[in-house]
Amino acid sequence: MLIGAHVSTAGGLVNAHDRGLEIGAEAIQVFNQSPRMWKPTRWKDADVAEFRERMADGPIESVVIHAVYLINCASKDSAIREKSINSVIHSLQMGDAIGADGVVLHPGSTVGEPHEEALGRVGEALKAALAESDSCPLLLEDTAGAGKT
Repeated sequence: MLIGAHVSTAGGLVNAHDRGLEIGAEAIQVFNQSPRMWKPTRWKDADVAEFRERMADGPIESVVIHAVYLINCASKDSAIREKSINSVIHSLQMGDAIGADGVVLHPGSTVGEPHEEALGRVGEALKAALAESDSCPLLLEDTAGAGKT
């Protein structure tokens, strides 16, 4: 078992690694962009390369990305679902870039729609997103019964 924490990427991805070291983490979780905005951001190539070097040297053994909170792959609204798919793709591609062990995702809410229909939309959305990733796993996290999840 690895013990870790969510750490800030403020000032760059390498700073997240340093913050993990400061608290003695064996694993870290980061956001690849603001968790409350659709606008994707990218880490600089040099920052990614240095981060990967530091991860290879230990003692932090694992990094995961937490996808943005706005994602709702279950949404009946095609615009929301499209933004959600694009955001998941971006997170997975950033996960590929940094060698993440996965992307943590809350798949969405039915917003009062039948669960069976929502599950179908989630499945289609995740399949489309995973097709755009080299190898980064997708880790589904429930939301403890919040709302219509």
